[in-house]
Amino acid sequence: MFWSRLRSVFGGASRQDDNGPGALEWQQALAAVPILQGFSREEEQTLIGLAQQLLARKTLTQLGVSLTPRQQAVLALQAALPILHLGLDWYRGFHEIILIPEPVVRRQQVQDEFGLVSEVEEENAGESWPQGPLVLAWSELQQDGDWDGFNLVIHELTHKLDMLGGEADGAPPLPAGMDPRQWTDALQAAFDAMQAQLDRHEPTAIDPYAASHPAEFFAVCSECFFTDPLRLRDTYPAVYQQFTRFFGQQPAARFPATRLLAEEPEYHG
Repeated sequence: MFWSRLRSVFGGASRQDDNGPGALEWQQALAAVPILQGFSREEEQTLIGLAQQLLARKTLTQLGVSLTPRQQAVLALQAALPILHLGLDWYRGFHEIILIPEPVVRRQQVQDEFGLVSEVEEENAGESWPQGPLVLAWSELQQDGDWDGFNLVIHELTHKLDMLGGEADGAPPLPAGMDPRQWTDALQAAFDAMQAQLDRHEPTAIDPYAASHPAEFFAVCSECFFTDPLRLRDTYPAVYQQFTRFFGQQPAARFPATRLLAEEPEYHG
């Protein structure tokens, strides 16, 4: 039903060029995306290899958009970033990526604490369902790639990692050697701390949307881990430490020194 609605809104589908990005497009894409800087040559080749496999094994359906080979490379490299040291099998929970031009607006009814029902509009730039496709808005994806704390493709693919354990609840399957209790304790304590801040109407260092659900906390913190790692490390050090073990990466070591002088925003709930 949702697929039919997307087709009716954005038109017929086109798929990626069978030839895909060439060697030049991969190198150009790698150089153009700030959060992909600072890797060793070996890691760069691993990342490109994973991105190539991703485009080869997942269907890229484009509704109302048509990506160039370089744009496909930029998307695939960012999608491969979370699994750089996990492997493509961690993306086994889906087979298709659907690109749409812009976020979908949905109307839904909500009931407040007094029982009053009202209709609200919700804008969805990305969606992810268990065993279903990944839906991403190209207008939002074009803003991804900088050290700014936000990344739609990483956010939605983190939900896919989460869903490998069943329900999206912020508790994905963990690599061998990780203690599930330490993972749960670290994320729950940080989640509770953020909710307490919002209850006191205090600004938060990380997007307060993270406090809406444990699954969103995991996804938002994962965005921050890869795109504003010092903020996550300084705000929730135990979460950052768990993420370094889960993803097998230390993005804080790649964070450019020139960004340290930038003003750090606060989020107000």
